[in-house]
Formats: sequence, structure tokens, C-alpha cells
Amino acid sequence: MNHQKISWHWSLVVLSFLLMVLVEASGVPATFAGSSVGSFEIDGNLVDDPPGEPIDWSTDPAGTIPHPALPNRVDFIDASGQGDNSFGLGSKELEPGAWQCITGSAPGKDDIVKGAVALRAIGQKRFMYVNFFRAGVNGDAHMDYEFNQSAEPNPACPQLPRRTAGDVLIAFDTDNGGKTIFVRAFKWVGDDKVGNFAELSLGSQGVLWDAAVNIPNTIPGVAAGAFGEAVINLTDSPIQLLCPGLAYMKTRSSTAINSALQDRTVPLQVAFNDRPDLALAEGSAFGARVRDTMLGIDQTLVPVSSRQQGVGRDEHSNQLLDVTVPVPGGQDLRADVLRASSTSEITNAPAQAKHTSVAETVNVNVLNGLVTASLVRGVATATASGLASSFSSSGSAFKGLVVNGVAMNDVTPNTRIDLPAALFGPGSYVLLYERVGSTSTPAPGQTAGGTYAADLIVNMIHVFITDSLPLVPGDQTVEVIVSNAVAHADFPQRELCAIPPEQTVSGHAFIASATTDPLLVPTTVGFVSIPATGGLDHQDLDEVTIGSAVSAGASVSESSGGLSATASTASSFAQAAGVCLGPTATGCTLNATLVKSQSNSTADGFGASSTDDGTELVGLVVMGTPVSANPPPNTVIELPGIGFVILNEQFSDAPATGHTGLTVRAIHAFVTVPGNPAGLQEGEVIVAEAHSDAGFAK
Repeated sequence: MNHQKISWHWSLVVLSFLLMVLVEASGVPATFAGSSVGSFEIDGNLVDDPPGEPIDWSTDPAGTIPHPALPNRVDFIDASGQGDNSFGLGSKELEPGAWQCITGSAPGKDDIVKGAVALRAIGQKRFMYVNFFRAGVNGDAHMDYEFNQSAEPNPACPQLPRRTAGDVLIAFDTDNGGKTIFVRAFKWVGDDKVGNFAELSLGSQGVLWDAAVNIPNTIPGVAAGAFGEAVINLTDSPIQLLCPGLAYMKTRSSTAINSALQDRTVPLQVAFNDRPDLALAEGSAFGARVRDTMLGIDQTLVPVSSRQQGVGRDEHSNQLLDVTVPVPGGQDLRADVLRASSTSEITNAPAQAKHTSVAETVNVNVLNGLVTASLVRGVATATASGLASSFSSSGSAFKGLVVNGVAMNDVTPNTRIDLPAALFGPGSYVLLYERVGSTSTPAPGQTAGGTYAADLIVNMIHVFITDSLPLVPGDQTVEVIVSNAVAHADFPQRELCAIPPEQTVSGHAFIASATTDPLLVPTTVGFVSIPATGGLDHQDLDEVTIGSAVSAGASVSESSGGLSATASTASSFAQAAGVCLGPTATGCTLNATLVKSQSNSTADGFGASSTDDGTELVGLVVMGTPVSANPPPNTVIELPGIGFVILNEQFSDAPATGHTGLTVRAIHAFVTVPGNPAGLQEGEVIVAEAHSDAGFAK
């Protein structure tokens, strides 16, 4: 064995160890070209060379917000000379209650010219980048970046925020004329008057953090040692500073953390900026589409589309009069007017992407009177922000709708009417208010890099005939769609300070529902609902009739909800005027001037609750006996010879942590006596139901 080689090997090990100890004791070398902590060039200059990842400050030269490279960046600009913001004599780092904030000059080496703080997410890791420029290099740099939780002013120095326990300070110091660098992190233990900074380990240099100054200098017009930069992995360090809050820069006279303070900048808010520049809104609409295999027709009428990427607006519309398909005859489709519009818009305030498509048809006739209507309007709206996404078909409506000879005053979304096979072929149908919507959100626990998106397709009339000539060999298919609207919106997720809570909302409302014959499907009128990520759904009805069970005049139903960074909220209501339940020869078994059910739910980090605020029953008369306005919840009144009714019925969702829900029904009648004098069949009738619920679970 070669003992000389072994001895030389161990000499190298010992020497390497001694060098590591020396570096740990005296700081790190001034520059580390090629470092890429946080995919950033920590090399003591501004130039992104070569361009691309890892980036440098020149990738975002003006500190533009938002910017694709450094979207969450603040830039400090500070004066020099006698007009500078500085500290008076005796102001020390650990005694904020005795600070003196004055206007006056600071020594050149401690005079801040400008600087920056930026945040960036790479995957699920968050990094902080800082830099500084100082006026002079006649001594070492001793730079502080202080991050405060409170926005209240420091009583001793109102120009700066009040220091509170847990505030964080990042110190950037050089030594030996800038040849070595110390980057340290501290957390405040104390109050707004006095305390101490507990130092936090930043971990391994080159792995969790890095720093450099411009020695040797390559920045034009800047002295060697006047510029410094650093990067810190916030996610994996013990600093726990994922959301910095207010930030400002200041300088000390020496490396000692309690040395005299010199210069200071104005505090700025370090905020996570939304990214409308990366958002998308797009969609389309058409008045009608006809496909007829026998006639060889495949035609789309008044198609429009729009698309907006980044802040701006794109809008298009189209119109056609006196529509006849085919020409002549019009046996597939006739209409006086077809209109369509498509609008895509992305805004900074509010920061959101929104698309709305509208398709409207006047005096439409499908397949020689199979479906007719005086007005058909389809509306699709998709909205997305950095915190939520939703869709809505509010505004969609029918007027004077008749299907296969049957007038339809109200249409619930996705109402299907099967057509006689002998006339139209097996499996033929009419689908009314066809609505298919979806939303998507970042993955559970994701704090950055996700997307909120919403999509909605609305077809107000969709007729599909499997065989228009059943007696003729072969299938002659016909498909007609009237008033189609499509909307899409997506928006990048706003970066979050912590793992987001699990949030949901839901809600529905309807004007009336009747189940009075076991052989018939229950009938519901004026139904609206929202998805779990929120949105808006609304219906206005001129009148309501369900057989002989219930009738009402002008009615409104609405459900809405949304998710914010701090709460989940939902609200639904159903309102009907001139209500008559169980009409008889002498009047109504139950009637009311106005009934309104409302349910409101809110959940946040402090709890969850629901209310019935807005609920009212006005002019209520039960079997000839007036009932006081707004009866207490779950008031039961017997209906002799008929059954019973529950007024202002209310019940809550099953208890669950962080969740709340409430259902309110203005009138809930039970018919239990067959052959009753009101002529009502056995079953149930509900007038004005509203439900809302909200969840917020950390």
C-alpha cells in the first residue's frame, strides 16, 4: 500500500475541512457565478446571460408589475444628501421605541440609492430575491430588509410600521472591503419598544440561499461593491415568510445587529399580484344550426366568436332576418330574426377573465310547428379570477313556448321531451334549455401555479329526429339547434401564503313544486342552482301554474355564491306574488299576497352560520282565516278534511365542521285525505323553496 498517497489524501481532507470552517467563520466569497438557487443568476450583475432560465434582474429591467419573470416585485427608490430619509443619532436596531426619524444625509457607504424585493414561485417552492445599490463604497455594506406584519405606524417614527413579535429581518453585510458576504435572517422577539432578534439558520449556501456583490464590477456606471443581490428559498428555510407584508430597507453602521441605524426607505407593500396578462376568455354563439340528411343540409346561421388573451376586449355580433331553411318551404326552420354576439374581456380591476355569449331568436318555428316560440334567448357567461371560477346562464329565457302542441310557461334546465316513435323514429326528443357547465380549480393544497377555469354550453332548443320518414326505408335524421351560446374563461391562480382551505358553496331555489300523483314525475317550476365554486342563476316568470294544485303571478328565483380568500358565501331566494294553493269554488284553500323564502350561508376561518334574513309571508290566509305576517319557523296548521300545512318551514344541513346549510320553504302543504273538498290529489305542494350552504375547512 502506498502510504504516501494515503497521507496526501488525508491532508486534502483536512485542508478542505479547514477551508469550510474558514468560510463559515468569515462569510462567503463575494461572487458565485453560475449559481442558480431559485433559477436566478447570483453573479453580481444585472445581465441575463445567457437569456432564459436561470434569469437575472435585466429580465425585468423596469420592475414592471406584473411581469412574467418577476410578477411580485417592489422597487425602492431613495434620495441622497440632506433631503434623504434617515435616522437620528442614538437610533438602534433593537430599540424601535427610541428611533428618531429625520431628514438628513447618511454616510456614502450606508446611503441607499435604490433596491428591490421580489417573490417568485417555481413549482410549489417560493423564493425571495433582493438587491441594493448604495451611493459610496468607502466601507462595507450593512443592509437590512425588514418585513412587518402590522401597517400601524411606529409611535416613535410614524413614517415606519410598528414592529411586532414575529417580524422578520434579512441582513446583508459585507466584510474585508466587500470580499466576503454575510446573509442572515432574524425573527423579532419583543414589542414595538424594545426586544431582541433571534437569528434563524438559512441552511446551506448555494442550496437554500446565495448572495453576491459586483466585485469585480461589470455594471456600467456603478462602483465595485456598490451593488449586492441575494436569493433565499422561503419554502424550505425556517424563516416562514411566505407572505412578507410591508417591507422597507435600512442600513446599519456595522455588522453588529444592534449598531446605529443610518438610512431608510419608504415602506412598500409586497403583494402577490394577479396575472391578467396570462388569462384567457373565449367563446362563441350562433342563432341556429340545421342538419338534415334527407335534404343534404348542414348549415350554421349567424355564427360569431371572440377571443381575448391578456388585458383587453374582443367583441363580435351578427344578425339575419327572415330565415327560411330550406329555401323555399322552411320545413326545418323559420324565424323572423336570428342574432348572436360574443364578448371576451380581461380586466385589471377587477382582475378577472369573463366571456359572455348571447344568441336570440324571434318568432321561431322548428319542423313545421313541432316547437314554436315568440322569443328564445340563450346566454352563457364564464368568469375566472385568481381565486375562483364560475359560470352562469342567467338571462336565458323562453316566451310563448309550445312543444308538440303543449304550451310551456316554465322550463327547468335540461328538460327532455320524448317524441312519438311512430311519427319521428325511436329515440327522438326535444331537449329544452340544454345546459352543460363545469369548473376546475388548482389541486388540493396547491399554493401556486394552478388555474381557475369555467366552461358553459347552452342550447335553448335542441331537436333530434332519428327518422323524419319512418315509413320510408332508411333513417332520415334531422337535428335543429336554436340559440347556442358557449363560454370559457381561465385565470392563473394567485399565489397563496399557506395551503388553502377546502371551500365549497351550493344553492338552489324554485317557485313551486307539486307531487300529487304517484304515477307522475314531480313538477318543479322556476328552478335555479349554482355549482360548488359559485356563480349566479336567475329566473323571472310572469306567472306560475301547476295543474290545479297551485298558481301564482309574477315570480323570481335566484341563487348566487362565491369563494374568496377568506370566506365562502351563498344566498338563494324564491319569491311569488298572488299565490293560490288548492283553488275551490269559493276561493283558495290557502292564498297570500306575497311569499319569499331566503337562505344565506357564510363560512370562514372563524366559523360557519346560516340565516333566513329576507324571508317574509304577507297577506296569508288559510281556509279563510288570516295568519299573522311572518309566522315563526315550522308553524303547523291543520287543514280539516285535506291534511296540513307547514308555514315558514326551515331545517339545517347535518352538522359538520366548517360547514353550514339552511333550507327555507314558505309553504309546504301535505294532502292526506283522498276526495277532499279542494279537489287536491294526495301528495305534497311546496311554494317558494330556497337553499344555501357554504364550507370552509382548514
